[in-house]
Amino acid sequence: METIRVGIIGAGGIAQYGHLPAYQKIPGVEVAAVADINEKKSAYVAERFGIPQRFVDYREMLEKANIDAVSICTPNYLHREMSVNALNAGKHVLCEKPVAVTGEDAEAIVAAAEASGKVFMAAFCQRFTGASRVLKKFIEEGKLGDIYYAKGSYIRRRGIPGLGGWFTTKSLSGGGCMLDIGVHVLDRVYWLMGAPEPVAVSGAVYQAFRDNAVDGGWPPLETRIGDVFVGINDVEDMASGYVQFANGATLVLEASWAGNCEPNSYLQLFGTKAGALEDARGLRIFGEEAGSLLDIEPLVDKEINVYEAEIAHFIDCIREGKQPLTTAREIINVAKIIEAVYLSANQNGRQVEISEL
Repeated sequence: METIRVGIIGAGGIAQYGHLPAYQKIPGVEVAAVADINEKKSAYVAERFGIPQRFVDYREMLEKANIDAVSICTPNYLHREMSVNALNAGKHVLCEKPVAVTGEDAEAIVAAAEASGKVFMAAFCQRFTGASRVLKKFIEEGKLGDIYYAKGSYIRRRGIPGLGGWFTTKSLSGGGCMLDIGVHVLDRVYWLMGAPEPVAVSGAVYQAFRDNAVDGGWPPLETRIGDVFVGINDVEDMASGYVQFANGATLVLEASWAGNCEPNSYLQLFGTKAGALEDARGLRIFGEEAGSLLDIEPLVDKEINVYEAEIAHFIDCIREGKQPLTTAREIINVAKIIEAVYLSANQNGRQVEISEL
């Protein structure tokens, strides 16, 4: 087995808690380099994880380091540039969510991936949960029938990440909770629905906690070495969207970093043969057998480390030349739906046609 050598671009919380530990558990994989403009942080990460090379400029790493693949773990506005440059340099790419701030950015990345012949994968880790795997099998075997309506929600009570840093600075993040955690919900539900073609979106955004926001503790404080927080908070702390698809299905989407509410995370699917709900209680299937209503509670693996599963899949795709679980069309459509949520919200809730983007 040839060793796959990986470079990490961006040494923050998701790199330290997700990507780096996961790579280092896979036989035949070596994290050979790390790049971050924050030299204090890259030095700390290089020492902590035993990474032999570190760079300030990621482009220098792409040119000089002997690496086969990269993980991009940087602020959102850099994802297009870094993904395209890495692909053009002949590297396989795993890019953290959201892959792109706009549909145009996503299309540019996909075009670069197709031209390079390298693996490009979106880091949508929620596809790898035990419940996601079980539910996808039910759907693929036709147990739910046609899914015509879906709801997804990720609601925090007090969970604004990195308050005053890049997460809450629109010029760096592109948006707030919808791009940060809403994208997890959207991608997962959209994938489970079978990725129908989106046609129209309505959206709303709110910033109720502009003047009394508190830091939610992510990224973990020990990963913020050398970070400078300038205090900007110009993104939404709650957002919602309503998506219509070409096959007649619809999706209601909610995301919140902060709210005076009970925190929750759930998805619900309505199918012509059965429905499904996953929330804090677990996964349940609601159907009918022999003229009686029937509730099923599948046993799911709750111990799966989604980062380890996601990164193992990325490495497997590189080794075997497989198509990643995240397809080009899905990546583009997820980006366009979120872009349309923001555009609709900025135009007083006007319904936005996907064809406008």
